[in-house]
Amino acid sequence: MTNNELLEKLSEDMKMRKFSHYTYDSYMRKTKDIIKYFNKPLEEVTIEELRKYLLEYLAEEKKLSDRSVNYYNSVIRFVYEVTLDKLINKKQLPMRKKKKGIYKVLTKEELSTFFDLVDNYKFKTIFMLAYGSGLRIGEIVNLRDEDIDSKNMRIFIREGKGNKERYTILSNKSLEMLREYWLKEREHKKRGKIFLSESGETITEYVIRTHFRKYRKKAGLNEKVTMHTLRHNFATNLIEKGATIIQVKELMGHSNIRSTMEYIHVANIDLDLESPLDVLVRGG
Repeated sequence: MTNNELLEKLSEDMKMRKFSHYTYDSYMRKTKDIIKYFNKPLEEVTIEELRKYLLEYLAEEKKLSDRSVNYYNSVIRFVYEVTLDKLINKKQLPMRKKKKGIYKVLTKEELSTFFDLVDNYKFKTIFMLAYGSGLRIGEIVNLRDEDIDSKNMRIFIREGKGNKERYTILSNKSLEMLREYWLKEREHKKRGKIFLSESGETITEYVIRTHFRKYRKKAGLNEKVTMHTLRHNFATNLIEKGATIIQVKELMGHSNIRSTMEYIHVANIDLDLESPLDVLVRGG
C-alpha cells in the first residue's frame, strides 16, 4: 500500500468511526508528519524504527512532552492496527508514564496585559472567546453563526472532542465583540463559519496558534502558555468563583470528572479554613 493509498484508507477508517473533526484533522496531520519523517511506505517501517522515532526523535530531539509523544503513539497504533491491518507488539511501543503536573494558568494581571496587547480585532475576539467560554481551538475553528444563542447567552458546541455536543457560557463581552466582528466580515458570512481567513476560507488552527505565539511573546509570557491555557483559565477561574465540579465538567465537555478535578489543585479557593495548629495553640 502506498502512502497516498494509506491516507485515503485512513480517512475512510476515521469517517466510519465518526471521529470528530478535531480528531480527524489531528490524526491526518500527524500521520503526514510520520510519513514525511520516514520518507518511505509506512508499511515498510519496522517496530525498531518506530521506537527510535518516538524516543530519539520526538522525545529527545524535538523535546515533545510525554502527552504529545503518547498522542503520536496512539496515531501509530491506529494506522498500523486499523488502516494497515497489521498486528504490532504494543509492549515494544509503550506509552510514556506522564509526570503528574499542575495546569499552567495566568493571573488576572497577565490575562489583562495579554488581551490589551492584541491589536487585531479578529484574533482578540478569538482569544477572549477561548477564555470566556472555555473553547478548544478546534471548536473555535468550527463555530458557526447559528451556534451563538444570544437569547440564552450560551454557545452550542456541535463538534467537540469525541464528537460530544454541549452548551457553554457566552459572555456579554464576547457577544459584543462577535457582533462587531460580524459587521466587519458580513460580506463573507454566507459561508456559515464565523472565523474566516483573509481569502474568505475557514480559518485554520495553525494560523490561530501562530498569532497567539506572536502576542504571547509581546506580553512576555512563558512559552508553556498556549491557546489551551486560556481554556484552563476558564475552568480554574469558574471554580474560584464557586462553580461546582459538575457545572464545570459539563461546560468543558469532559467525559470523565477526573479531568475536571485537576482544576481544584490549581484554583486558589478561599474556603476560610484555619490551620489545625492555630486551633491547637488557641486551645479551641
